[in-house]
Amino acid sequence: MKKVTSVFLSLVISLTMITNIYALDDEKFVETSREKLVDNILLIGKDGGQSKGASRSDTMVILTIDNLNKSLKLTSLARDTLVNIPDKGYEKLNHAYAYGKEDLLLQTINNNFNLNIKDYAVVDFNSFIDVIDILGGVEVDVKDKELESLNKTIKCCYGLKGENKGKIEYIDTEGIQKLNGYQALAYARIRKLDTIYKRDERQRKILISLARELSNTSITNYPKIMKNVLRHVQVNISLDKLMNLAFSAHELASYDIKQMQFPLEQYREEGQINGDGMYVVKWKEEENLKVLHQFIYGK
Repeated sequence: MKKVTSVFLSLVISLTMITNIYALDDEKFVETSREKLVDNILLIGKDGGQSKGASRSDTMVILTIDNLNKSLKLTSLARDTLVNIPDKGYEKLNHAYAYGKEDLLLQTINNNFNLNIKDYAVVDFNSFIDVIDILGGVEVDVKDKELESLNKTIKCCYGLKGENKGKIEYIDTEGIQKLNGYQALAYARIRKLDTIYKRDERQRKILISLARELSNTSITNYPKIMKNVLRHVQVNISLDKLMNLAFSAHELASYDIKQMQFPLEQYREEGQINGDGMYVVKWKEEENLKVLHQFIYGK
């Protein structure tokens, strides 16, 4: 049970947009009037349910709401990316959350990737299922090669909350399918079919689909949707800010939604660290950060 789906991303997509942002100058970000039109939010999916024990952030996506260039952007951060965690040394990126929750994860990402992200939203398996069901499900184009793995994972996700959901529902055919909460969680958690990067891609597919659907929802319904969804999502963003961002993001979701996987394929390699068997994604700093900053800030 490693990767929690990033559906909560679409929630934030419809509830987020415009405040502080930073631009690169002498390798540090400084606030400028131009970058005030761009907002970054770290979207965190932690593994497991609502247990009090240490959880890892197995989904990490930077949601960029770019009002200047009229676009939403999603940057998936590979969970196995090798980073320097403050006071811990070089480890996988998702270990930072287990050590110090949101604060340490934000600090690690900002330090290693030259960013200054302050806002975040967090969900776990249970809250993901709740959010999807509240939003009425999500449409996903399921491929034939995904069906077997999807249905095996549906069996694991069904009843995660210990509630009676009626007869378990499997997906029988490929094509566009309306997935409920536990089905969507299963789709996002498919692990052994291909790669960690394909798994991130499937999560972004869910997010983009929900964002499209929400963009077709009347903004007069947003306060009710927000009230219901926020009961299941941990955020450090004020309600006033969320409302302001929601109205702007409503329009942006109808534009092109851009995607990026970080680190980039041409500037990364998988391997072990210090011969201890820990699998990590090593990355070329200069090349990756140049593309990352260009993607986020449109520079």
